[in-house]
Amino acid sequence: MSEEFLQIFPGGENHFLVRGFANRQKLMNHCKNGRAHRDEYPELASAEDYERKALSLLETAVGGDILGHVDGNGNVIRYNRRTNDFAKGNPLKGIRSMYRPENGEAYYWESLRGDLEHGGRK
Repeated sequence: MSEEFLQIFPGGENHFLVRGFANRQKLMNHCKNGRAHRDEYPELASAEDYERKALSLLETAVGGDILGHVDGNGNVIRYNRRTNDFAKGNPLKGIRSMYRPENGEAYYWESLRGDLEHGGRK
């Protein structure tokens, strides 16, 4: 494994070794079962499209409409102001979630404050 995969960047571009959710069941839990964040993305044709969109956001560097940081557990957090997408994941463990928070950007700022209080990095 290269050094690049061992580093997690709060604001930079991250490269996920696990290229999606940790397994198919976790993907389905977010798209069809219980949490059903898939309903927030009617423009996406499939669960795999949802997964690709989340991974793309998580690997994007901060700048412009993209806000981001790393939480105290080493998860990359990204928020897209334009699309209201909030994503969380770990390059070595995969995507945790992606959704559109009801209170938009205020949700991201509250998340950042809490994460910085618990060992996160900006």
